[in-house]
Amino acid sequence: MSFIWPEYLWSLLLVPLFLGFLAWARRRRQRTAEAFAEARLRALVVRTPPQAHVRWPLGLQLLALLLLLLAAARPVASPPLPTNKAAVVLAIDVSRSMLASDLNPSRLEAAKATARKFVELAPPTTRIGLVSFSDAATALVLPTTDRRQVLEAIDRLRPAQNTSLENAIVTSVRVLPGRRNLKPPAELAPPGSGLPDPLQGVPELPAPPSASPQDLPPGSVVILSDGVSNVRSDFNLSTRASLEAAARFARESNVRLYTFPMGQPGGTVMQLEGRNYYVPFEPRNLELLAQLTGGKNTYPPTEEALRRVVQELGVLIRWEATRTEISSVLSGLAALLMVLGAGLSLRWQRRVP
Repeated sequence: MSFIWPEYLWSLLLVPLFLGFLAWARRRRQRTAEAFAEARLRALVVRTPPQAHVRWPLGLQLLALLLLLLAAARPVASPPLPTNKAAVVLAIDVSRSMLASDLNPSRLEAAKATARKFVELAPPTTRIGLVSFSDAATALVLPTTDRRQVLEAIDRLRPAQNTSLENAIVTSVRVLPGRRNLKPPAELAPPGSGLPDPLQGVPELPAPPSASPQDLPPGSVVILSDGVSNVRSDFNLSTRASLEAAARFARESNVRLYTFPMGQPGGTVMQLEGRNYYVPFEPRNLELLAQLTGGKNTYPPTEEALRRVVQELGVLIRWEATRTEISSVLSGLAALLMVLGAGLSLRWQRRVP
């Protein structure tokens, strides 16, 4: 236990001083009584209550005083309390293919609307972060309960270039609490790639020291994408091999991937800069990621399906030592003791001390 105002602990000296005063007052009363009447006559005219009837009310009142003086120092304890440890990262694809209009008004706007709905449905204590990805992934918001910060970041999303699902997964996993220093598989960071750390300069979330990611509370990444992945760290790997390596990294980090494919089967044709381009839709990549990590692929992303995913991800209760000021607890207990002491005194001695 610690104290916010430890200097107030000096006030505890009032308790022995008060006890000394009570002892002095009692002796003074005895001397006064002896001066006016003999001991044998006093016993006939003055009723002496049992010692227990005097000591119990007095003891309760003194204990209440002690608790009030402790409360004045504002003690802080760390009792184990139930805490929602759920942390979710929304990874939103902002590549050019997300401008396709097979979803109204576009895949990107549909993904943003789905993300906003997820934030709206999530419990207030669920920490939500945001990562955008195209050629590379960018951590926009660390997992937080500040809904306004997340929603404003979603509104600012703008389309970029190509798509790298592997970078989205690695960055999103490392954004989750306690996983900042995890290294991606070697095949996703080949020597000489020269890729900067997407979390460089981003403050790390506080997390308890852990020897293994498996000791951390499970994390979740929600990927909203059309499934196209045309940028890899190592082009000697196939797209499937690259995604499998990223999924293995997530699974070994105690993170599950939940995917929401954005698009219509068969893809669509999009006009860009006066030319027509075929834009594919590849939900099988997203299905693979969810399957390999024990997550879930949801298509189409209806509100009811989204609500079920939120219910699954939104609450993860763990008992955790939490620094909590307990002044109010001590004050309430002191008030209870004072009432109890006054009640006993009124019952036994017909007076309130």
